[in-house]
Amino acid sequence: QWEGAGTEENPFKIYSVEDLNLINTNELNFNSYSDIHFELMNNIDDTLYTKLGEDFYGYFHGKGHYITLGFNDTIPSNNMLFRNIYGTIDSLTVEGKVENFRSIIGIVKHSGKLLNFISNIEIKSFISEQVNSVSVFTGGNAGVMENCVNNSDLIFDNLLYNSTVLSIGVFSSNTSNKGYIINCVNNGNIVIYANSNLSVFCSIYCYMNLGTIHGCINNGNIDFMGVPDAATVSGVLENKGHIQNCINTGNFDARKTLATGAFATFNHNTVRNCLNTGVLIGSSITGSIVGICQVNQSDTNQIIVENCLNTNYAYGDGKVGGILGEIRLNYMFPMPTIKNNISLSKTSMYSIFGDSITLFENYPNLFLENNFYDKQIVTQTASASGDVEGKAEGLLTTEMTGFALQSVLGDGWSYAEGRYPI
Repeated sequence: QWEGAGTEENPFKIYSVEDLNLINTNELNFNSYSDIHFELMNNIDDTLYTKLGEDFYGYFHGKGHYITLGFNDTIPSNNMLFRNIYGTIDSLTVEGKVENFRSIIGIVKHSGKLLNFISNIEIKSFISEQVNSVSVFTGGNAGVMENCVNNSDLIFDNLLYNSTVLSIGVFSSNTSNKGYIINCVNNGNIVIYANSNLSVFCSIYCYMNLGTIHGCINNGNIDFMGVPDAATVSGVLENKGHIQNCINTGNFDARKTLATGAFATFNHNTVRNCLNTGVLIGSSITGSIVGICQVNQSDTNQIIVENCLNTNYAYGDGKVGGILGEIRLNYMFPMPTIKNNISLSKTSMYSIFGDSITLFENYPNLFLENNFYDKQIVTQTASASGDVEGKAEGLLTTEMTGFALQSVLGDGWSYAEGRYPI
């Protein structure tokens, strides 16, 4: 059907839309392309309108070229490249315009890999009884997503029925990340034209993280036009895995949110070595790094917020902190560890914790240590109960810059003369 032999040394060669359409046509004949290799030989400007297949067990090497998409089927599940990826897609870019869209890939399965994938598509999606969950890349990930870049905006301005729950994501939407999201970048903005009948769950990376999110950057903003009935907005809505070495520069403006944080709304595991430079405008509970650290009876992991830096403003009407909005201790174990964090920005409430941390003096296993703010530039206390030495406190600028904190924070931070640790 194609030039080549389908082997790693001599892949089947894709030159045209006709070559792409044959992948769908021959899926059953080739056993979902198990161990079959394809390579894209050039950019394809002619538009692909149909799905490439249901299950893909092979290898599709984009070689840095792009495919032009024009998905517009009335059945949303037809508007994706593959429903399930068990194999590998690498070094591919997608261009064009899509409608009635759910995601580029349905699910990346445990053996699947999405590598060096770039989205430049223009997405026109609307809320209907068929579509209430939309993301750019996947509906869920159990494999590996690495070096993926999104340049596509998600704009929801055409709500087709009055009452709905909308789940939005960039890398994954309404299901979980059970695998790895590594060195991925979002440059796209999310804009939601909301009304009082709409509830929104909006995340950059995934709804629930059960795996690892490492080295990722969000540069996109999240904005609401109009007020929803309820909303939850964050990098990850519920973190039960690991979020490490990540950066957020995007501004989150969601004034009707129940809770928000740049990296996690609810944290049940680890947020470490993360930097926020974006503005967070929430409502009830806002933390610039994490909204809520919550201990549930089912939690078995050590809950950690460590070595994180915030440099921008957080706003809310309730509990607001430059690092963490609220600590919820529903059970005695495991207790959270919150240490070696710095906030260098004013908030609408408190500089580190939105809570009164003296409420937890009878919880000896709650480990708060070395959380700092610059009291010469932020004239707020560390928490609702003020500063507590050794746990959360303000220091003079000279006590924070240069090498002053190296013996306290350790070598996980970078130090230079006249500069705050980063």
